[in-house]
Amino acid sequence: MTTVTVFRRVPSPIIGVCGAVLDRAFEAFEESLDWLETTGILVERVDPDVQPDEVSRFSAATERLAGEGSRCLPLVLVDDVIASSAVHPTRSQLARLVGRSRRQPDLPAAK
Repeated sequence: MTTVTVFRRVPSPIIGVCGAVLDRAFEAFEESLDWLETTGILVERVDPDVQPDEVSRFSAATERLAGEGSRCLPLVLVDDVIASSAVHPTRSQLARLVGRSRRQPDLPAAK
C-alpha cells in the first residue's frame, strides 16, 4: 500500500476587516490530500513544530529540514522517499506522484 507523508505547517489565518482570510493554496492542497485518501492512499500529515518525534521517524525529512529549515515545506514523501518539496502539488500532480494518473497509457498501434 502506498503511503504519503506530508510535513507541513498550518498557516495562521490573516484577520482583516472582513474577517479571517485563509491561505487558499494551503486549503486547496488539503482538499487534494483528502481526495487522495478517498482513492485508497494512506495520507499522514505531520507538523514539525507540533510533532518533532514524528519527523525523526523519517531520515529523508530530518536531513532536508536540518539543511533547509522550513523553506522546504510542504515536504511530500511517497513511501518514505521525497517526491515534492517547497510547493503545494495539485491534485493531478499528487495522483502522478502515487501512480494514480488519469491518463491512459498509449496503446500499441494495430498491425
